[in-house]
Amino acid sequence: MDALILFMHEWLGLVLDVALLGGVFCLWVLWYRNGKRQMQMEQLLIGTAQQLEEASMHLALATTAIEQLKQQENSADIKRAEPDQHMPVAPKVKSNDGDQETYVPPQGSTQATMILRMQREGESEEAIADRLDIPLAQVKLMLKIHATSKHSMKG
Repeated sequence: MDALILFMHEWLGLVLDVALLGGVFCLWVLWYRNGKRQMQMEQLLIGTAQQLEEASMHLALATTAIEQLKQQENSADIKRAEPDQHMPVAPKVKSNDGDQETYVPPQGSTQATMILRMQREGESEEAIADRLDIPLAQVKLMLKIHATSKHSMKG
């Protein structure tokens, strides 16, 4: 009977040792996986921060362009003799390959004024982006900012 108790005691100790080793191994695996996840998250955060910085730069450029446009429109309103006078249509010139027309902006025009002028002429956002060779998102952003600034000026 004593031998059986001694055997059970040794066997139970062995089972507890194996269970502790298994638990330590599982904890190590969890620690390792969390470390990898943390590194991935940090890389995503770095990428997101870079995108945010780039978007902030584009927003600052767009804000500057909008301010210049407002100043130009204000000065144009003052100079206009007739209230219904329209801005002149910019000429379109065939490119060397002959397939696509290229937009030739009036002298002193900013990108924002060209976008707004082309929109007033009935061009689609995609056509404006293609003709000015700029990203479609930039055209949409400029038009959205202009629309927002028009609403804030009225209100």
